[in-house]
Amino acid sequence: AVSKLNLLGTAASASSSSSSSAPKMTLAPNAPNGGFSVAMPMADHADSTSSLGFLSCTMNATNQFLHPCICAALFHDPADPEASDRDGTIPWDAAKQKTPLPRFYADGASKSEAGRLIVAVAAAEMYPLIDCLDKSLAPAGMSPVTRMHGGEPVGHFFMQELGNGPEALGRRSGLTDMAMTKLILEEDGEEADADVAADDSASSSMGLHVDPAARSRKTHVNYKRFFEWAMSYGLSHNTRLGSVLSPAVVLPNDDPNDAITRRIKPNVNTRFFTDDVPNGLCIVLGLAELFGYDLERDMSETLGLVRRLQRWMGKEYVVPANGGGASSDNGNGGRRKVRMVADARDLAETSAPQAFGVRTVRELRNFLAMSPFAEDVQGRMEGRVGASPLVSRL
Repeated sequence: AVSKLNLLGTAASASSSSSSSAPKMTLAPNAPNGGFSVAMPMADHADSTSSLGFLSCTMNATNQFLHPCICAALFHDPADPEASDRDGTIPWDAAKQKTPLPRFYADGASKSEAGRLIVAVAAAEMYPLIDCLDKSLAPAGMSPVTRMHGGEPVGHFFMQELGNGPEALGRRSGLTDMAMTKLILEEDGEEADADVAADDSASSSMGLHVDPAARSRKTHVNYKRFFEWAMSYGLSHNTRLGSVLSPAVVLPNDDPNDAITRRIKPNVNTRFFTDDVPNGLCIVLGLAELFGYDLERDMSETLGLVRRLQRWMGKEYVVPANGGGASSDNGNGGRRKVRMVADARDLAETSAPQAFGVRTVRELRNFLAMSPFAEDVQGRMEGRVGASPLVSRL
């Protein structure tokens, strides 16, 4: 449970040797009075549990997004797509290729589909969500989650300078306005469901106009082809990563007369699957669901990626495609649309916020404000006040 909390950002400081969740005060040698000042940085007041700081890492272009994209591209056989889509089985001639298994980055990331998926998932679909997180969780005027987008400084610079920052993509997609409309309605006590809040008429009635064509441009990234090529080329030509082999197992050859043909399929018991899918992509989908995204429309690449990889794993981290249009009992005798993350069979094996009972952005705020050390500061202080000389005599 602690590791899951870490991934969602509520226990980022748990690795500290401190036994208290209270932000540490520091000695400032150049205080106005010329001496020392025991003061707590403003950042600690704004993010006392470091949850926003850790969200900036969770929502970054890390291996938890790169690995699944490369796996989906690598374990695809154009000659037999049905077999590869079913369990990831592909042919591999080790004698010809000179390696016992495909090289994960040199062979996998070199495929154009890998670059396309990385840009679609880690930028086009995730960046508007990053903008929503900052605008709903961070102090006004601050964007701590956005500050770390892009994976590394060069990528961050080019994405930002070419008009592809989280705020820009959130605005162009219309998703930030939709999510903020939903939050405004909920704060007013209307408890609007995602379908109503996402409707353009609801946005317009709140004074937040959404371009009807905006969502059709949700995958529009300026210079998209360049970034797809750059991701594919950079990862496949990285000398440090070039010799890393793929997480795969060799299948027995059924033809005793064929000593050459070899088939392999992904080893789904490796962290490329058991960590990166439920504790990476599922967090993103879970957060998007909280903000009222229609996952099949607004996160179609990420959702499709999880559906494909979970099929290889024999899991159901999100509702399968054939169950997405169904409805279920809403608890009040009515029907509601199935929630792709919250209604999944194996939700409890993921680190999505819904796995912790978080179903709204307001509940997410409260969840992230929890002490990672389970401290009840309010209760402790009330106990001290109740036992104080002044109050105890009343």
